[in-house]
Amino acid sequence: MKWSQFFNTSIGKKLLVGATGLFLCSFVIVHLAGNFQLLYNDEGKAFNAYAQFMGHNGLIQFIAWGLKVVIIIHALIALKLTFSNRAARPVKYAINPGNQTSSWFSRQMAIMGSILLIFIVIHLANFWGKFHYAEMPTRTYEGIHEPLKDLYALSYETFQNVWLVILYVVGMIGLSFHLIHGFKSAFQTFGLNHKKYNGLINFVGVWIFGILIPIGFALIPIVIYLKK
Repeated sequence: MKWSQFFNTSIGKKLLVGATGLFLCSFVIVHLAGNFQLLYNDEGKAFNAYAQFMGHNGLIQFIAWGLKVVIIIHALIALKLTFSNRAARPVKYAINPGNQTSSWFSRQMAIMGSILLIFIVIHLANFWGKFHYAEMPTRTYEGIHEPLKDLYALSYETFQNVWLVILYVVGMIGLSFHLIHGFKSAFQTFGLNHKKYNGLINFVGVWIFGILIPIGFALIPIVIYLKK
């Protein structure tokens, strides 16, 4: 069987969703670490330097564009799998057996994934798009030889809008539900689940990726809003 044919099968699609999902899990850790610099009391020096490096380093930009492609692939294949599964069972059961065969989180993946995708589009428009394609004020710092685009100021200005803060919190709720199910499912898809390690996989998936990381992301706009 050719690779193109394999990835058109249900298991092939699941492997693609799992692989792209695990890649995105690694990204959120790096992104959260960078975003926490918004809370440093240094007038944006650390965060703006971080943004400048991430926005102009050739390798990072190559990975960033690859990441956007991965997000699109992940979303499209996941939605296709959802629609295929529903089409395979056009008539719903009188009593939903989902409680026995799947978790509540797994049954909400399409909804939570859609919320997350909408959030990502708005997030990119608010920050990534403006940083790369709009005129932005710059700021100079001692010890840095060039003026830096003031993404720090843009972030603080953006999060003075309480509705955008609420949107980001809702987006992180979507991320939380998505990761709680998706992290464990990726290991199951690759056949890496084992009773010896399932406890650790569940702990990392639920408490680190499903709870701590989304809370960390959500706290940043809340803290910025309250600082005003």
